[in-house]
Amino acid sequence: MKRLFLLLALTQALVACGGGASVNEEQVLLPEGANVADLLVDSGPDGNGVNRLYTSVTICKPGSTTLCKTIDHVLVDTGSVGLRLLASEVPADLQLSAAKNTNGNVLLGCANFLDGSFAWGPLTIADVKLGGLTAADTTVQLVGHSEYDPFQYQCSTWGDPIITATDLGANGILGVGLSKQDCGSACEVQGRRNARNGKYFSCSNAACTSVAGTTLASNKQLQQVVARFPTDNNGFAIQMDSVPSAGAVTATGKMIFGLGTRSNNHFPALQVLATTTQGYLYGTLSSNSGLAGGSFSSTFLDTGSNGIFFDSYIPNCTYPNDSGFYCPFTDIAINVILGTAGTVQVRASFTLSNAAALFQKGNSALPTLGGALGAQGLLDLGLPFFYGKTVVIGIDGMPITGVGTGATMGPYYAL
Repeated sequence: MKRLFLLLALTQALVACGGGASVNEEQVLLPEGANVADLLVDSGPDGNGVNRLYTSVTICKPGSTTLCKTIDHVLVDTGSVGLRLLASEVPADLQLSAAKNTNGNVLLGCANFLDGSFAWGPLTIADVKLGGLTAADTTVQLVGHSEYDPFQYQCSTWGDPIITATDLGANGILGVGLSKQDCGSACEVQGRRNARNGKYFSCSNAACTSVAGTTLASNKQLQQVVARFPTDNNGFAIQMDSVPSAGAVTATGKMIFGLGTRSNNHFPALQVLATTTQGYLYGTLSSNSGLAGGSFSSTFLDTGSNGIFFDSYIPNCTYPNDSGFYCPFTDIAINVILGTAGTVQVRASFTLSNAAALFQKGNSALPTLGGALGAQGLLDLGLPFFYGKTVVIGIDGMPITGVGTGATMGPYYAL
């Protein structure tokens, strides 16, 4: 059985029809440079991964060049914001300092994901390095920290806690979504009854004998790491090589930081699609089979999801094996029109194959994998949608430079 993997954070908060361009898959020329990080799809730490996009992240004690550790197989997730690392991957000898509230008590974070998993653990401060760039003094969450696990019910009372690399299929999550902070102004203001926002908590005392919800200033929350770089910080592009329809054992790509800031990050041919304030596009699907179609008001591009997920009449795989994925009798070609808040549209396409047959091949990169989402109006264009494409993520509130035509300020996607 292959796991349905959906890592869009359940809470998205950004502080701020006709013909359209077409997007075709092609073999992308992958660049090099100090503003470039390598991407890899393989079977992952648990040896069972499918369509999981990884990179390596280096964390250091702030200001140090020696108290550092490079952590591989960190999942790249455009559906969430913030760096979350397994506590077991962060040694004590790095001497990282805990993030604390004004009373000197430890702060903790919570993230719930669409697949039912959740990340709970304390916050710490580190310098975060990707490629040749550094986000100094950045808040990082340590997930699965045994000292704080007794309070994980504060995050979820029904989901599956992420404790180990087997639980996550990775050593951490690099959330590089559209917004600059995890939840921004939504987590700064106390509610009518208490400070609980579901995202941030604090210990009641130095011994942490209890935990309660708390408000948290935007600059203290988990951060979009790219936005904290001193340069090349207005957005980034993900470029992935093409993968045969039957799949491949591995796949490679690059993450290029900055837009219009260097010779390797200009993308004038792409079409810019401004999102709603919640980070969504409008999507329309159609297929000759009639099994897949309809309109989706909440469409998003999510490298943290291992398939293309939406509700349709396509047959599901047999329960419990491969449950949640689609198993059509023959391949289904699907056209998609992505619309923006204005009138701009982009046309693309993808194919869905029988998931059970795909899994039997033993490949980790599967460009024709999809499944049911169980959420009306949502279209999750997961990692299979990214193969053979250049996809640009424009960060909220940052100016667009060097990228096609359309919007002039993030948040946006460009294809």
